[in-house]
Amino acid sequence: MTGLWICVTIILIHQVFPCQAVAPVLSGLPTSISVGELETANRLIYTITVTDPDNDAYVCDVSSTVPANGPFVGIKDTDTNKYGIYTDTPTFSYATTTVHTVNIECTDTGGLIGTGVLSVDVIEGDALTFNNLPASTTHDASTTLNGAGIYTVTTTDAKGHTTKTYTMTSTPSTTSFVIDAGTGAVTADRDLKYEIYTSVKLYITVSDGSIAAVEVLTVVLTNVNNVPTFTNLPASIDVVESAAAGTVLITLTPNDADAGASLTYTMSVDPVASANLFAYNTNTQQVTLATGQNFNYESVIYFNVTFTVFDQLATGGPFVLDVHIKDDDEPCYFDKSYYSLSTSEGASGSISLNPNFIISDYDGISSYSLSFTTANNSERFTIDASTGVIGFAVNYDIDNSAMPSTVILTVECKDATSQTGTTNVQISIADVNDNAPTFGSASYILTVDQYSSAGTLIGSLAPTDADSGSNADYTCSATTTSATGSTYYNIGSDCGVYLIATPYGNIDYGTMVRFSVTATDKGSTPLSGTTFVDIIFKEATTTTTTTTAATTTASNFFDDPGSLAAFVVAVVLGAIILALLLYMCLRWWVTGACCGPDPCDFCYWCRGDGRDQCCQRKQRRHRKRVVTPETPERPKRKSKGEFEYWKEDSDYGSLSRADVKQNRSSRMTGHRDYPDFPRSSSKAIPPTDIGIGYSRPATRIIPTGYY
Repeated sequence: MTGLWICVTIILIHQVFPCQAVAPVLSGLPTSISVGELETANRLIYTITVTDPDNDAYVCDVSSTVPANGPFVGIKDTDTNKYGIYTDTPTFSYATTTVHTVNIECTDTGGLIGTGVLSVDVIEGDALTFNNLPASTTHDASTTLNGAGIYTVTTTDAKGHTTKTYTMTSTPSTTSFVIDAGTGAVTADRDLKYEIYTSVKLYITVSDGSIAAVEVLTVVLTNVNNVPTFTNLPASIDVVESAAAGTVLITLTPNDADAGASLTYTMSVDPVASANLFAYNTNTQQVTLATGQNFNYESVIYFNVTFTVFDQLATGGPFVLDVHIKDDDEPCYFDKSYYSLSTSEGASGSISLNPNFIISDYDGISSYSLSFTTANNSERFTIDASTGVIGFAVNYDIDNSAMPSTVILTVECKDATSQTGTTNVQISIADVNDNAPTFGSASYILTVDQYSSAGTLIGSLAPTDADSGSNADYTCSATTTSATGSTYYNIGSDCGVYLIATPYGNIDYGTMVRFSVTATDKGSTPLSGTTFVDIIFKEATTTTTTTTAATTTASNFFDDPGSLAAFVVAVVLGAIILALLLYMCLRWWVTGACCGPDPCDFCYWCRGDGRDQCCQRKQRRHRKRVVTPETPERPKRKSKGEFEYWKEDSDYGSLSRADVKQNRSSRMTGHRDYPDFPRSSSKAIPPTDIGIGYSRPATRIIPTGYY
């Protein structure tokens, strides 16, 4: 419970520091201003507005210019405590450079850098010159009244502009002076007896509508009213919670250097709800615990009491008194509520981080021990119980988010009475470049075709890097020994494979180019990984272009040499079979037989040689008997047995197929006497009386009476 109240109070009265350091912030940039080409003086042209969220000190300057070595420099004004951009022996030339780019950097004590860009436009043949500045003027503050003239500024415009406008700011900030925008006359804006500063710098700006110039008028005041103060404030006091009502907490000491000044006082308390705990006697200047009141350590342990003093002309303050209420048994406490450390990932025991804790105890106890509370990865760290030095308890690796890169550990101090106090320690762990980029495959195959156009992304190799931050960033480069490769293909720094010129009509289909691709990370000590990519130019059967992903290869029957060879063999065999079928069909049509060892070879017919000696089967098919018999005598009807003479034919059923084929000719040309054959008046028809001729089937002559 005690430790909780300490933490809450620190948050109330102290600024809470960000968990992570932040770079200075430059407001109002980028922007542009104008200067005259004829400007030669070293003068302020722009005031930088900077804030640092961590309240770190910072330094601002010009980091670079475009064109290089431009006549500009960053300077801190010791009066305003602000940085500005000044011309530095300028020699502007409008013909050479019309715009200067000024890059500004502000670096804080933590090494963090804030940046901004200022564009300076050069106005041809122009310049604004103060005739009587910088200058200083002195006035008696006790007698200078409102409206009194202080100084009149005059300027010269190289282009003779008739209208010039004047503006003004002051350091330190005051409302005692004003400038006429048209004439440049500076006057008092109130009686200067109310002014509390003995010296005021007036920053006067004149503009002709195109360019502006700034110079300083210093106003020195004499007999300035002295602001009253308390000589023993600000202050901090400790009060035990058991203090009695009426206990004097502090006696203030007011002071005014102006003799006889009448002073009045005010007091306020934060938190406001506790204002009744304090009493302020303006005559005795004693601040006491009010009557009937008491402090409660478990309720509020810090009070912020503020005082002002007014001498009828000026108010001094506010002046702060911090009141810390002590418990009767106080725990130890740290000098800060938040510590920030940084290191790099590493092995167990490889680091020693010393937060330099300063630990105190209101009870005066100086013996204490340190440890982590169990939370937020504290088991991965060690802490020395006496010195507070912190180290790794494990092999700490933030790659692939295996472990967090930022942890906030709660450190606890415990005093001899077992009272504890806590603080937070933020540790930022940076990645070490200990992993090289890797590709998903040792090699890749990509294809392009005749329809691929220049600029096409053929594929992406997409390596990965297990590191984080810049160590995981990479760029790709590639080499090839093929002139074709460098002509038509390119491996980009993004590891994309691009077609830079169409190969169609320039190289043969099937041409393959191999690239060796290296991905290199951006670590302080760069690491790299390598793969190969083969790019094949192939013929596409459609106008559709397919981009093959780097991690896969499109399957195509004709891309496989074995498949292509099998296809060729199949085509050849098919052609042979088709030719054989055509040959057999043609032979059948010519000879009547598609195959077989006929003595009348088909080749005779094919050559046109021996047409009349073609095979007998063909002759039998096309030979027709021409018979001119006498008017036949209608035969008498025979008995049934008269028509069975064919059974007596010695050839019927007595010959084998080979004998039939061999004796075909003799059987066809030998004398046959068939009784049923049509007869003339003669007993028989000799063979010579039978006309035999050759003719196409379409021209067959069948005589009357032949059947």
